[in-house]
Amino acid sequence: MSLFPSSAASFQPVISEVVNEVDRQEFVGARVLPYLSVNKRQGTFVKVLTSQFDNDVSKPRAAGSNYASVSGEYQSATFECLEYGVENSLDDIEIAQAETDAQLDIVAMAANQLADDLMVGHEIRVAAALSGASFTSTAATATMSTVASATPINDVNQAVLRLQSAGIRKNLTLVMEASLYQEMLQTDDMRNLINGSGSMFWSQDQVAKVLGVDSIVIAATRYNSAIKGQTGSRASIWPTTSYYVASVSDGAMSGGGVGRTLCYTDRGGQFVSETFRTEQPPANVIRVRNSCDEIILNANAGETITGA
Repeated sequence: MSLFPSSAASFQPVISEVVNEVDRQEFVGARVLPYLSVNKRQGTFVKVLTSQFDNDVSKPRAAGSNYASVSGEYQSATFECLEYGVENSLDDIEIAQAETDAQLDIVAMAANQLADDLMVGHEIRVAAALSGASFTSTAATATMSTVASATPINDVNQAVLRLQSAGIRKNLTLVMEASLYQEMLQTDDMRNLINGSGSMFWSQDQVAKVLGVDSIVIAATRYNSAIKGQTGSRASIWPTTSYYVASVSDGAMSGGGVGRTLCYTDRGGQFVSETFRTEQPPANVIRVRNSCDEIILNANAGETITGA
């Protein structure tokens, strides 16, 4: 059966499965603000305004008196899942030059490239959401490049303690750009511990334990800002002079965490792939799209370390 049966857009479940399952470890946006399916394109969600946890407010109640009462600072914030999509036309000549059995591979490859483009956009928006989240911001002791003076262990430990004192204790995650992470490992602060342990290097799990976090997200994503046909110009999506310590949780919003990526299910969720036919020029068109919004649920659940 042809992948391109008519001029109308046709949903392609096989291609969609390939697009959704392909391994793209270089993208971390969905780890920082995990996907959460919603059945409305726009609506409201509860946003935590201040940290009010673990208070000693219970009091003995005498007969005829009321129970102790508390009030939390919450507000309704709005979300709107915007649709993002990209298309690629495979000219009939290109299709004719391919082996018949390779047609699905060509389509799947093109769809994966389109999905990568969508994920670059998502990554940029996630990074922007964190940078604009009004986290508590604290300056690092020294830049990582000042290897003798930088104290990343204490800087991260102190951020963890501040989060814990605010009642944020679960899934504490260090989110750091890849080159900055490598710089951190070269500081005297880290190397003294690594060398003292008798090891040549540490795993991420070992580094996480020393820093006092539950996990580490190393953001190595780059994007090309050049127009097609021009010399590539690749830059890091994530900041290289600051980093984050944040509670990262998935599942329902009630599970806490710094935020989510809301995906509108009626428009396909995370990714949906379609194909359709056009005659000007004669080509088979592949489209990959999604409908999402990146939201911050709790600005108290994150810390920014600047000047790194």
